[in-house]
Amino acid sequence: MRTNLPYTLQNSFAPARDEAEVQSLLNNDVYKFLMLDFILAHPEYRDLNVRWKMKVRNQDVKLGNVIPEAEFRTQLDATQAIPGVSPADISYLRGMTSMTGRPLLREETLRFLETFRLPNYSLQWDNRWGYDLSFEGSWATSMMWEILALKIVNSLYLYNYAKKAKITPVEWNKIMTRMMGRLYDDIDAIKADPRITFSEFGTRRAASTDIHRQVLEILQSELPGQCTGTSNVMLAREFGQNNPRGTNAHELRMIPTALQDNPQDIIDTMYDIDRQWMAHFPELAILLPDTFGTSFYYKNAPRDIIEGHVGTRFDSKDPIIAIPEYVDFLLANGQDPSKKMGIPSDGLDAASIRDITEKCSGKVGKLTYGWGTGLTNNTKGLFPREKENYGPFGSFSVVIKPDAVQRKDGTWTSCVKLSDNPNKAMGSPDRVELFKKTFGVEGMERQSVVV
Repeated sequence: MRTNLPYTLQNSFAPARDEAEVQSLLNNDVYKFLMLDFILAHPEYRDLNVRWKMKVRNQDVKLGNVIPEAEFRTQLDATQAIPGVSPADISYLRGMTSMTGRPLLREETLRFLETFRLPNYSLQWDNRWGYDLSFEGSWATSMMWEILALKIVNSLYLYNYAKKAKITPVEWNKIMTRMMGRLYDDIDAIKADPRITFSEFGTRRAASTDIHRQVLEILQSELPGQCTGTSNVMLAREFGQNNPRGTNAHELRMIPTALQDNPQDIIDTMYDIDRQWMAHFPELAILLPDTFGTSFYYKNAPRDIIEGHVGTRFDSKDPIIAIPEYVDFLLANGQDPSKKMGIPSDGLDAASIRDITEKCSGKVGKLTYGWGTGLTNNTKGLFPREKENYGPFGSFSVVIKPDAVQRKDGTWTSCVKLSDNPNKAMGSPDRVELFKKTFGVEGMERQSVVV
């Protein structure tokens, strides 16, 4: 039956139209392309064989109870079949520049992307009403699956939940209207404090590409001076933005350190990666120190990194604690905090952003935010809890991270992430224990995982 409702499953989800959720490799976070450029420039990294695995952190989310395996495979197959990056998209990537005007991506990287194909995936039931989803291939190819697959998982979960729960067109319209109402409330809260600026980081857990596009259009219209851009390359291009926003991710440290067994070699490799990144992208020398613990990182940071970095992203420690810790680190090492940048980016909402700004504004030269799931998939609690017969409705915590890397002798070794929040730690028990002994646990505190 034809409907005049503004929000429908058909205009909210590509699979409802028998289309692919991911139709372009650019429907991805820009830091994947930046890290790819870095990896291709370093022969010691580009051909490392890496295995990636999906992890659903919410125990009550059972993907296999919501997403049909055939539909899951159809979407993954469609993404894997994308035949590289089009000439028009290559032109856009070529035009991305640093603050000094130099191209962000080298011509070698652009040629690599022209004929790029994603490696194979593995999808299996895990006997707990979930899925084991993994990818294996060279670091330079397998890394590109992460965000694309997460987009598929999140959109299929919400779309199929709506179908299984027999959510009516009117109910779906009500859900989406309330989600957008939350967005406008958040916009009003951000408008009230002109000190606040942020980049939209919601690609990986967006409810869908269609919904993501609507959210970004609203943000660009309502907060033109405060929403400084998006991490999504495809949408940045669509909205006429020359430079999507982003730097690098934990994988940059997790993969090379996994090849080391001696504690000092692990530590040296962690800092060497950051040193190499700073040389490759000096304007994007943003630290991500929580991979193995922020407190250790600051206490043992080499002088060249202390002086050469331009800021820090706070990803798993409460920013109200992490920002003063960062300022103390800078002052103790003779650095001027007013010349550095701070980027809180984990599990944010308008209230937490207002609170952080109120308590920490002025402590560093530029305080800006990476705001993600709370913008593009703010759906928790929008369906009556008594009707949640297939697990929780809405967004949930799911990640795809490097699980293991292959050594030269052909054996595999676990990748590790400790995090400032031990609830986000990853890795085999023996390797996690080795890394804890190497880095310690100072400054780590268990917190609930929002995203």
